[in-house]
Amino acid sequence: MTISSTNLVDDNFKVINKITGARNEDEKLIELDNLKGSTNESEISIANVYYEVEGTGTVKLQFDNEEELSMVGIDNYGLKPTETKIKGTGDIKITTDNFVDKFSLMLECHKETGFSNGWYSNNTNNSWHIWCKVCN
Repeated sequence: MTISSTNLVDDNFKVINKITGARNEDEKLIELDNLKGSTNESEISIANVYYEVEGTGTVKLQFDNEEELSMVGIDNYGLKPTETKIKGTGDIKITTDNFVDKFSLMLECHKETGFSNGWYSNNTNNSWHIWCKVCN
């Protein structure tokens, strides 16, 4: 089975994709160059993931710089107070091992910096502030 990825949202602040697949997957999932307003300095974070992994295997989301999130079973990441956004650089790749029968997930990424959409965000001490470039 190949990866099926459907982009649901790509606005000035976030990207949400619905993804399904199975065992032995290994491909780029989110490519920065393809996002709305992306520049050569764009960075995103994994903010929230709802996932269901069938089988005893592991599904991994990984940035180019090796920051990753491993997922097993049925759960979510990003809504609990102890879970922070996973920031990385570059594209996000998804991989699965041989023990994943199939999986589905909803992935929400936040556009952190480097997007040319008229707005930019600055995450300071885990609180969000958004400024208008024209206003400041």
